[in-house]
Amino acid sequence: MTASATSPSRRPLVSMGVPVFNGERFLARALDSLLAQTLTDFEVIISDNASTDGTQAICEEYLRKDRRVRYIRQPVNIGAPRNWNAVVHAARGVFFKWASASDYCAPTMLERCVSEMQADAGIVLCHGLTQLVNEQEQPIEVYGGDVIFDQDRPSERFTRVAMLMALNNAQCGVIRLDALRLTRLDRPYPSGDMALMAELALYGKLQLVPEVLLFRRQSTGTFTATLTPMELQLIYDPSAKKPMTLIRARRHIDNMISITRAPIALGEKLHAYRSALRLARWDRARLWSEFVKWLRGLRLTA
Repeated sequence: MTASATSPSRRPLVSMGVPVFNGERFLARALDSLLAQTLTDFEVIISDNASTDGTQAICEEYLRKDRRVRYIRQPVNIGAPRNWNAVVHAARGVFFKWASASDYCAPTMLERCVSEMQADAGIVLCHGLTQLVNEQEQPIEVYGGDVIFDQDRPSERFTRVAMLMALNNAQCGVIRLDALRLTRLDRPYPSGDMALMAELALYGKLQLVPEVLLFRRQSTGTFTATLTPMELQLIYDPSAKKPMTLIRARRHIDNMISITRAPIALGEKLHAYRSALRLARWDRARLWSEFVKWLRGLRLTA
């Protein structure tokens, strides 16, 4: 892994991590929006996942232009989740923000979210509304499914996130770095980012600022539903020889592990376990179908 840094050694208030793979189409737009933030005490960490297009040249240009930019280039493709986690490991700030190389932010994004979090130590993540746009940045709609998860009880927040979060815009909000590093970060399977959000909810509130702060691009490259199981698997593990199995089971097991690890009262753990088991029971038909498919695969390879 190669790394370059021209930023000072002083700890910034916010670290913004940009994981990217072959992102030359929109990367400059994403970086411009981050560097134009009204809150200026930040660093931008780019982790280039061994891109084969013009991504490296763009990153090196921004490295020269702004001393707050740091650049890491992975020697080989390590898969999307590991690359997203790489910027967390490299971060030095009090707060942390993931930033997709396809999306862009309002100039006040950091200022608004950090202000909310500094006013309430119980907030572990803060994000704004999300404007969905097309490839030409024309508005599609303001996403209406984002929810505030500010209940006092960790078990209630966990349950509501697990049940209600559908599109994970929150992951590109501002997060307390010390809390994020207590989690197991992004997981190496589809919907693993949702498991992370449920885990974070055990550590604190997920706050929503009622104004558009994120512009999320809806392009052909952002719809994983159009990929074959093998194409999807290669995003998570480029060395994989066959698609991942038991994905839904992994998510439910993940929930139980997160509850076990969380530094919350025993009573809250029990409530959260009960919710996790209830979610698994509601999902039992699809879990059974997944299990049968896995068994058939074992028989075919035996």
